[in-house]
Amino acid sequence: MYFIEVFWIVYTVIVIGTVYTLQDFDITPSNNEVDPGSTATLNCRVRNRRGECAWLKDGEVVGRISNKFIFEKEPSDGDCSIRIINANLEMDDGYWQCQVTQTSLEDPTLKSEKVKLTVRETPRPPQLEDSTIQIQPGSNFTTKVGQPTKLNCVSRKGNPPAELKWFLEDEEITAMANQTNTTDIEKHKTWQAVSILYYTFQKIHNGKLLRCVALHKGYDTNSRETHARLDLQYPPEIQLEGNPKEEVEEGKSLSLRCLADANPKASIMWKISGHANVHSIKEELTFSPIRRSDSGVYSCRAKNDVGESKELEITVDVIYKPEIRKIEPYPYVSLALYSSTQLICEAAANPEPLYTWLQKLPGEMQAWQERGNDARLIITNITYSFQGRYICEARNYIKGIEYKVQSEEIKLDVTGRPQVITDMTVTKDTVVVEKNEDATISVEFCSDPKPDRVFWEWGSLKLDTGSELARYSAEEYMEIRDRDDCYEARLIIRNVEGSDSRKYTIHIVNFKGEEDYGVTLKVREPVSVSMVIGVAVGCIIVLVVLIVVGLFVLKKHKYLFRRSNGFNPDTESEMGGRRSVDITHNGRAGNAVGAIPPDALYSTPKKQSNKKVENKHYENLKVIPLLLLL
Repeated sequence: MYFIEVFWIVYTVIVIGTVYTLQDFDITPSNNEVDPGSTATLNCRVRNRRGECAWLKDGEVVGRISNKFIFEKEPSDGDCSIRIINANLEMDDGYWQCQVTQTSLEDPTLKSEKVKLTVRETPRPPQLEDSTIQIQPGSNFTTKVGQPTKLNCVSRKGNPPAELKWFLEDEEITAMANQTNTTDIEKHKTWQAVSILYYTFQKIHNGKLLRCVALHKGYDTNSRETHARLDLQYPPEIQLEGNPKEEVEEGKSLSLRCLADANPKASIMWKISGHANVHSIKEELTFSPIRRSDSGVYSCRAKNDVGESKELEITVDVIYKPEIRKIEPYPYVSLALYSSTQLICEAAANPEPLYTWLQKLPGEMQAWQERGNDARLIITNITYSFQGRYICEARNYIKGIEYKVQSEEIKLDVTGRPQVITDMTVTKDTVVVEKNEDATISVEFCSDPKPDRVFWEWGSLKLDTGSELARYSAEEYMEIRDRDDCYEARLIIRNVEGSDSRKYTIHIVNFKGEEDYGVTLKVREPVSVSMVIGVAVGCIIVLVVLIVVGLFVLKKHKYLFRRSNGFNPDTESEMGGRRSVDITHNGRAGNAVGAIPPDALYSTPKKQSNKKVENKHYENLKVIPLLLLL
């Protein structure tokens, strides 16, 4: 029994001891990079090592070679690390693994994870490619704005492959790219790194540097880059400069520019509305000086290989002073009396002109009468008053200043039967003179052709012009100054009498007709002084009579008022004496002593008697005093 217990104790100690002394890794190798010709160390340390250390490269055992692969097979401290001397790409670059052999069936075989020893190979500088076409560093890369673009950045024959990044100037856009690494077929154990950029460029990127940067420790500065300047093509966009903000006066200068933002450069085309041909292909239009004929709507358009701009318009409105272009009928027109006509005036002006037709009035004052305010002066029912000289006046306003021009004169001549002119102060339908003075009756008339006969007629008498009869003298008719075909005829009556008050008619005759006109003569008789005094005295007498009658009516009105209200003369006096009462019994009035009745002051005394006195009732008459009416 005792023997069995001892056996289990010994067995347990041996087993437990064995478990605690199993070999295991303390440190395992890790990936490493080295430059060519340098020494690389892959660390591997084993705890409780019993077996032999061994290294495998790319699955094959590596023996200990002096000055190349140095490691201990049975290191007492368990350090199985290997040093690779004068590392080179062909021999040493690959996947390495640390192993420890078994010493018994109970010991496991130790195998580390495979690690990569990279012997650096400096890659070629990065290269930009458009599909398979290389883009030389610093040259332009041409594409269209808004068009999706694919660009390649390639770094070849590097180990490890370079890391590629993209930049627009200093803005990183690597997120828009995708990098792949493949074995370079031209050089064993090297890599080709390709980064494909997918990007849609905008106009703001035009002219910027597109950069591809390759990061690699083999480069002396850890990075190399290539770049291209973006040449982004887009259709033109235009804007106009020189649009006048105020009115353009004729004779001034004006420049218009059509500026096109385009890539490639756009061609410019100017057109004028209403014209089919191209007006100009220059960027700038210059008017020096500008003329009224340059007015119009100008349009600008730009075009390049990518597209065409929209069309922009600008209105050029040249303002200028008025000029008379047409006046008719010029210079003379003859019209029949009471006919119609029109005078035409055309003026060129901008702004549009305002018109005024003026007729020269007769006289020395050079006065003109306004006849119309339109380009056409329409005259209907023409009379001799329209005969004379006419001008057309055209005016406009430029920057608040009035500019005016006058046409040549048109002479309008009226022909027909005679016509008396009544719109002048000389011709009156009534003439008033004092008795014993000389009276002059004047009448103005027009006649074309000239009158054959002019005579005055009153009562049964007729008197031709240029003849006299007693106190009557008919003067020869005379031409009116500054008024063609118009005359003045005068009849003079000397030392007029009351019997001369009548109508005097003038008759004017030419071969086209006759006109007559009557003038009334009034002779005023002088008034004598005695008549004036008599009229004044009569007025005074009438006034006095009216005053007396007014006073009488007023007194009568007061008396009737008292009787109608029962007034008793025996009532209390105005002097404050004692009271007396007048008692009437059966229609009789009793005697009473009292003050003097007020009526006694205005009427004769009456005797008192015992006769029966009848009560009389008077109406209260409403009389308006005549004095107040006066």
